[in-house]
Amino acid sequence: MEDEEKVDEDKKEMANFLEGLAKHMEDNKHIKVNEQIKCPIEIDKLNIGRERKGFQTAKVGTMVKIRPCGEKYEDKTFLGIYLGDMQISVNVFYDSHEKSLTFAPHNNPAIYVPDLEEVIWGCGSWWSPIESEEQLGKDISDEDIQNVWYVKALKQISEIEKNKK
Repeated sequence: MEDEEKVDEDKKEMANFLEGLAKHMEDNKHIKVNEQIKCPIEIDKLNIGRERKGFQTAKVGTMVKIRPCGEKYEDKTFLGIYLGDMQISVNVFYDSHEKSLTFAPHNNPAIYVPDLEEVIWGCGSWWSPIESEEQLGKDISDEDIQNVWYVKALKQISEIEKNKK
């Protein structure tokens, strides 16, 4: 029974999240992002935005397990070192009401993987901090990935879209 209650709770939480997201998007239709901006536009003001905090935070230097995306990594899990959230690009927002253009850093977790001698971005991998000795030998499995909340959410949205057709 406990599992069913958790699933129901997760569904309610996801429904609330999606409802809030839909309302935010409706309330801010006048704000265009990156490729949505069509030139020429009139600009009265330039702004420098602040970085947005990501979903997951870990202390810089934390040991992590990471499964990079991409065929060359062969679905392997590696040991990594969390370097912190670093700038990966710049987002540009245009507010047509205020005629303002805002540039904001887009940060993402950066993880150094010694075995690969490269930095892997959080958005190009599945990763988590290593919190106990037992986690050291445990790979990140396909099942682990399927149980991530936003993967579940995307599957639910996909199902809803399929059922609409």
